[in-house]
Amino acid sequence: MVIITEANEGAPSTDDIEIDPHEHLDLAPFIGKEFITIDDARAFYNSYAYRRGFSIREAGGYTSAKSGEVTSVRWLCSNEGFLKNYKEAQKALENSTSQTTLEKEKAPIRTGCKARFRIKFEGGVWKVSVFEDDHNHPLVVSPSKKRSLRSHRSMGPEDKEIIKGMHAQNIESAKIHEFLGDRHGGKKNLRFKKKDVTNVITSENQQLVDKNVEATLVYFQKKQEEDPEFFYDVEVDEGGQLKNLFWVDGRARRTFKEFGDVVTFDTTYRTNRFLMPLAPFIGVNHHRRCVFFGIAMLRSEHIAGFVWLFKTWVKAMYGKKPRAIITDQDPAMRIAIKEVFPNTVHRCCQWHVMRKAREHLGAIYNLKPDFKKELKSVINYSNTVSEFEEKWRAMLDKHKLMQNRHLKNMYEARSEWVPAYFRDYFFAGMSSSQRSESMNAALKIWTNSHSSMYRLVLHLEKMVEGKWQQESDEDIASLTAVHKWSTLIRYEKDAFEVYTSNVMEQFKNNLKNTQLGRIIEIERDDIYEVSINYHPAFGTLKKPQTFEVHINKMEELVCCSCKGFEFEGLLCSHALKVMHHVDMEHLPTRYIMKRWCKDANANAKRSKLERCMDLGTSQEQEELRISQLKPQMLRLLNQAAKSSDAFRILQEIIKSAQQQLDEVIGTCGNKEVDTCGSKEVDTCGTTASRPTNVILDPPVSQCKGKRKKPQRFKPPSEPKKPRKCGICGSTKGGHNSRTCPMKKDGKINKREKEKEREEEEEEEEEEDEEEEEEFDDDDEYENLSS
Repeated sequence: MVIITEANEGAPSTDDIEIDPHEHLDLAPFIGKEFITIDDARAFYNSYAYRRGFSIREAGGYTSAKSGEVTSVRWLCSNEGFLKNYKEAQKALENSTSQTTLEKEKAPIRTGCKARFRIKFEGGVWKVSVFEDDHNHPLVVSPSKKRSLRSHRSMGPEDKEIIKGMHAQNIESAKIHEFLGDRHGGKKNLRFKKKDVTNVITSENQQLVDKNVEATLVYFQKKQEEDPEFFYDVEVDEGGQLKNLFWVDGRARRTFKEFGDVVTFDTTYRTNRFLMPLAPFIGVNHHRRCVFFGIAMLRSEHIAGFVWLFKTWVKAMYGKKPRAIITDQDPAMRIAIKEVFPNTVHRCCQWHVMRKAREHLGAIYNLKPDFKKELKSVINYSNTVSEFEEKWRAMLDKHKLMQNRHLKNMYEARSEWVPAYFRDYFFAGMSSSQRSESMNAALKIWTNSHSSMYRLVLHLEKMVEGKWQQESDEDIASLTAVHKWSTLIRYEKDAFEVYTSNVMEQFKNNLKNTQLGRIIEIERDDIYEVSINYHPAFGTLKKPQTFEVHINKMEELVCCSCKGFEFEGLLCSHALKVMHHVDMEHLPTRYIMKRWCKDANANAKRSKLERCMDLGTSQEQEELRISQLKPQMLRLLNQAAKSSDAFRILQEIIKSAQQQLDEVIGTCGNKEVDTCGSKEVDTCGTTASRPTNVILDPPVSQCKGKRKKPQRFKPPSEPKKPRKCGICGSTKGGHNSRTCPMKKDGKINKREKEKEREEEEEEEEEEDEEEEEEFDDDDEYENLSS
């Protein structure tokens, strides 16, 4: 009796040395050789085939009709038999008279080889009953080439785990194969090909077919077990398919309290196989870095979907709403924001507007090179609304563009995007949704149009985790930074003690800019004017810029007409220049926003137990305490249910605890209190969002050809104007030049026909331009500082 342990046991060395195929004939199988299991027999024959230089394949076996057990198994040489319909294909190819290029055929590998190996179950063991070793094809003698034969290609579990891990990091199959080759001392030592690596990845992806939503929700539930403040919610359509999805981690919910005053919202990124727009809520933290306040995936960009998302987001943020929000010019989004955020300042992305201007005013830019620069100057360097409107009219008069259609549309919507209309509102220095685009650009590195929803969510979570880690690293850098004087102005030291490093750099730039311009005293210790006629970046200015600064040294009040502090949260260079001029001793604390300070996120970093002990009965406090107590109560319930004595003890404890709570808080009135914990508590709004039924995947977008974008909301448009007849000019009766009663002899002359066609083309172009101007769907953003 022989026991074989491994199929590749006794494999030759990695050196590419040719071996005589007849060298191991003394180890060949023989009739009557015994094995304990089928696997042992298969391993033995495959090991013999490796030494000889051929590959094997299983050809099935026989099963007993009485017992239903396998009684015999056989293996053949991989060159046994012929390909299906191979002879007919060869005959058709020889008799073909077509001149077209024939489809490439794979080289046949079947040669009708008669080599075979069969075992039969007798006497409690498997015995070799048939063994033929005559091959009608050349045998492989090179060890490095033997490893490429199908039955000798193998991949260990460790290599599979490495492949899955590297694939999760979005590394290509070819690079994974190269890495594994170096790890094993060269590709010649690998017993698998690049195709095998691809097969492992494909098998991993196939497990998510029709289970993307299911796998994603299971992942969210695991995240919720790790972080009880993790929040997610879903919306399904009538057919049970996913319609909308939203999720946010616990730290983002806590951070929103400090940095949720202004957010950007964007829905232009669609890199997933379901073509669902990705909609992140992004803000700015105390390091002037992006911070995620939740991510959503939407099936459609209509009012109902945005309303659901905004209400769900407010619920996740403990009912707090942002004071300002930046979006694109989507009309459905505008309506939803007015409904859910009536008191929030809504601003359209400035870069979005300027991109449309570049498309519609391209001809003017080419004919008048100075117009583009002047347009940006009027938009970005107008400090007040009246100043902007005056400069705008002067610009149009100068270039004779009063009747330009697109410039009229821009001016009519000026209160939605021009910076001068938002100087009194805090926007953390942002004027566009560029931060959303930066996230989109980073995500494109990790995903493509074939990415599954589950993989996309995993990559997004990695990005979010990377942002939190970046914030922690910059917190440490800010706390350990050493001050280096840059301007020798006393306010620099005050700012360094409170501001983070990144904010401090911006404040230093403002201090350096105090050297520009000169101060004109209007009223002593009250009103000053800062006049700037030169800037290193622009040279000598044609028209000096003037800023009016009001200051009260005794009450430490200062206000500049540029509204720099109101808009960005940092004192502008003009205000700092006047403060230094009147010898104000310190940086006023009222002009130090906590959101830019080093300890701005201290509350979000505290432990859950510490935050639970805070005073207050807000929704956030109640949910925190519930999430902290619920796991402990569940453990007590599980222990009490194991015996009657334990159950009795817990009941007494609950009664005693109830009496003490009534004394502290008061009676609960007519509300019933579930002391046994049988009712499920909605912690952080998460259990209510868990689906009770299986949610189906949304429709998969077709990958071939150009992808169609989801239909966006379009407000009702005005009725189209009736077309005029090319012959009589009438618009009544719904007729045209072909059906006009004034047409003679049933014919239309060539001139009238061309005139009608030109009128129709002009009307169609006007309609297309109107739709493009109102519903232009952009896919990219760019940063344009105000």
